[in-house]
Amino acid sequence: MVDEVYQDKETLYDHYCSPKKLKLKGIKYFTEPVVARDIAADLDFIKDEQKSAYDLKSEYKEISEMDFKKIIRKTSLTKEYPAYFETVSFSLEDFLLSSINGLYAIIKRSEKRNQFEIKTFLKLLHKLLKEYGVSKSYDEVEEFYARNVWKLGFKHNPSRDPDKFVVLYNRFGKKNNFSYISLE
Repeated sequence: MVDEVYQDKETLYDHYCSPKKLKLKGIKYFTEPVVARDIAADLDFIKDEQKSAYDLKSEYKEISEMDFKKIIRKTSLTKEYPAYFETVSFSLEDFLLSSINGLYAIIKRSEKRNQFEIKTFLKLLHKLLKEYGVSKSYDEVEEFYARNVWKLGFKHNPSRDPDKFVVLYNRFGKKNNFSYISLE
């Protein structure tokens, strides 16, 4: 609900340029979205049911208390923030393992070959981590992968080319040279 309408020429979030601003009393989040088409016939401020989106396009729309109550009755509210506003906290190890697993899933879906070179995978992983602000060198990324990838259960394949070798450890600390991640 709106607490106050005021004028302010300052731009918000680098794109919202309207001089009219609203100070809200509070925000309640819907646990499920309310689809305008489903309730358009019940709302007085919607002029044409078939084009209900047109009546929702203005910057601000003042609606009657009756319409407000009709909308509220169509959904359940939560006092909690929605999941995308929740603070997520987990260890760097969990983040790195999830990043490895996510990158593997993307490559597996998009790659037509049945295996992918580990060194190329690690370069992509290093680049991904940099995008998230994780400052690890390529060597640190390779070391983490080598010591922890067994936790994800990926199958790795050897090669005869020693330039492609990456030393990987199993859960017991035993080392083996591998060159490819199996995508099968």
